[in-house]
Amino acid sequence: MRKIVAMAGITFLQGVRTQTFRIVGLLFVGLLGVAWFLRVLSVGQRAIMLRSFGLTAMEISALLLVVFGAVASYYRERETRIQAIHLTYVSAFDHALGRLLGNFLLVGAYLGLATVVCAGVLWHEGAWEWAFLLGAWSIFLKLAVICAFTALFCSLLSSSIFASLMTVFTYVAAEFAVYPLALKSKASTAVPMAVSRTVYHLLPNFDKLDLKYQAIHGETVDGGFLAGITLYAILYILVVFLPTWQVFARHEH
Repeated sequence: MRKIVAMAGITFLQGVRTQTFRIVGLLFVGLLGVAWFLRVLSVGQRAIMLRSFGLTAMEISALLLVVFGAVASYYRERETRIQAIHLTYVSAFDHALGRLLGNFLLVGAYLGLATVVCAGVLWHEGAWEWAFLLGAWSIFLKLAVICAFTALFCSLLSSSIFASLMTVFTYVAAEFAVYPLALKSKASTAVPMAVSRTVYHLLPNFDKLDLKYQAIHGETVDGGFLAGITLYAILYILVVFLPTWQVFARHEH
């Protein structure tokens, strides 16, 4: 356990010190600044617009942190032979799980800071709702699942570019997989719907994890539902981590 915590700490500190962390932070501030200046255009919907822009800016910038920061960290460690040095002290399981937990901490810390900044702006504008925290938590759950996929792609692929592209593709596919199911009444055959349903159930169901709508409109959710989606995200991460660990353990380091 101590070795896992040590690897998580190393990964977290490396992520915080990178230029990517600062760049996506500035991007988030820029997007939030645009929303603040445009608030005068949203007549009667200023609070909803500010909460919506804030959560969207948090999710986009945090996704970029994973795509560019976490992926680059995996391959940088491999190319500089630091990974081989780590594996002389820790097992493949400890290394893989520690890095994954470190990326969870990185994304969580970033979203925590972004939430504080958003809360300050929303409080100043009289648009703060405690439900906003639900939206931030749902974003963390979604990106935690994406971090698990990122670890899998980095273990499978030799190119960081392909790993980044696959991470983005998985995020987009999981985000929009539910829409073809909404059109099932218009499907001419059962085969396309069967394919869409299969893909939807294989991918993480982001439509179930996403609480941004409730956060934007200041609505709360049942505690059981919140616990349910959290458990779903944890189980999905475990399912993705198991093959990641096996693939990583078989690599020559």
